[in-house]
Amino acid sequence: MSNIIKRISLTLLLMLFLLFVIVPTLIYFSPREKSRVYDCGMAEWHPDIPLKVKEECRRIRTENFKENLQKPK
Repeated sequence: MSNIIKRISLTLLLMLFLLFVIVPTLIYFSPREKSRVYDCGMAEWHPDIPLKVKEECRRIRTENFKENLQKPK
């Protein structure tokens, strides 16, 4: 084979490698939307916590309080 054909085939192999290995790896490790976790202990006083989260924390706190009242001591 001539050197030109070897270079073309080497370039083609390199491009295929990039296409099938590097690109999926980059897509897999790209940043995605992550779930957020809020601490309900800070929900009442922290200004950056959304109102819906504050309301849900209040609901959870109320449910936990009612369950604790019903437990025998």
